[in-house]
Amino acid sequence: MRAGMIDLFLSAPWNELYGFFTKGQPPLVFQVLLLNSVFCALFMARRLRNARTMRHETAITVQSLLILANALVMFRDDLGIARF
Repeated sequence: MRAGMIDLFLSAPWNELYGFFTKGQPPLVFQVLLLNSVFCALFMARRLRNARTMRHETAITVQSLLILANALVMFRDDLGIARF
């Protein structure tokens, strides 16, 4: 029998996820929040300046860099990347 989406949501190991995002100094959740806030501020500054629309390829590249940066922040201990 296939589990519904709500069943998958309820059976998720939320305590492990909470532990994952609260580890570190500062906590990982704040590091990710800061990184995403920087990208958001750059986006808003660009909109306020009425800059030309990015080419599709450039927009995809920026989005990919944001995903990669988030992954590096979250998994830097596993990858052996030094902390700042």
